Amino acid sequence: MKLIHTADLHLDSSLANFSAEQARVRREELLDTFRRMVEFAREEGVCAILIAGDLFDSARQIRKRTVKTLREIIALYSDIQFFSLAGNHDGDTGLFDDAEAPENFHSFQESWTSYPLGGVTVTAARNPAPEALALDRQDVNILLLHGQAVEAFSASNADEVPLRAYAGKGIDYLALGHYHSFTEYRVDDRAVACYSGTPEGRGFDECGKKGFVLLEITPEKQVIHRFVPFAQRTLHEIKLGLSGCTVQTELERRAKEALAEIPETDLVKLTVCGEVDPDFEPDYHRIDRYLSEHFWFARRKDDTVLLIRPEDYQNDRSLKGEFIRLVQADTSLTDEERDAVIRTGLQALYGRKEIDL
Repeated sequence: MKLIHTADLHLDSSLANFSAEQARVRREELLDTFRRMVEFAREEGVCAILIAGDLFDSARQIRKRTVKTLREIIALYSDIQFFSLAGNHDGDTGLFDDAEAPENFHSFQESWTSYPLGGVTVTAARNPAPEALALDRQDVNILLLHGQAVEAFSASNADEVPLRAYAGKGIDYLALGHYHSFTEYRVDDRAVACYSGTPEGRGFDECGKKGFVLLEITPEKQVIHRFVPFAQRTLHEIKLGLSGCTVQTELERRAKEALAEIPETDLVKLTVCGEVDPDFEPDYHRIDRYLSEHFWFARRKDDTVLLIRPEDYQNDRSLKGEFIRLVQADTSLTDEERDAVIRTGLQALYGRKEIDL
């Protein structure tokens, strides 16, 4: 038996950092990735898809067209069972409030609810109470939860998933949602917990491979899991160090080398960093044009700092030299404060800004 564990699709996200057209395309791609995942499930003989929360990005901006498309996809693949747990972004809005849900779609209530699935039991609750969880240890038990995994429960945060509280409960696999990168934990000798991560990264805080978890239940009732990269586009944050770079051609060579392996369909944030000699004024126009021409979306951020050598200005008869001499003569400053004042003063002569291309 095979199942898919997914979460955090965040359909109908606003995607404010993109242009209106790019945001529209990405919203369609998020929904299309769900469709592709279901098609993958059919091809692989998957019998159920587990959605561990945050199918939508906000209960207040769910489009009727998106709900209609989801309903059509789920109904079309009637041989696959869908189990959906609401997450913190979904709110109290039910997916199919305005129409009868397809027979193969199952949701969960406030308290623990279990669904049998041919020797496997799928259990979840919107307001989980670990102490009230009772499972048949003879079954293969899969639990869906949405929240931040922690070792032990903290009364100050109701969104936490206290892993220790679920140890010894007869769980085989804990399907988690909320964290947007694939991560796994050991709960006890029997149970493993995994975040599937989001199937598609939406911003540069979600870089790297994204996808879902494919589960296989062996005849011996073992649950084998593996992460399946599946995103249409991957987000990359590339650090471009300019320390020691003193000519424009070297800057461009380093940039193209750093970006060489990234597919043109992906999204890139190029962060330029390092200490730059004050006599070298990088011209980023060619870099910006290269980024805009070679990637679906690109952003450049300048995190460089000036390489400050105060001794170079000891005899400099310029405003910079006079400024540095005045700062060095100020005995009220510590060495750290003096360095910060000099760096800030010289940095003000050069523009540093993040650019969306």
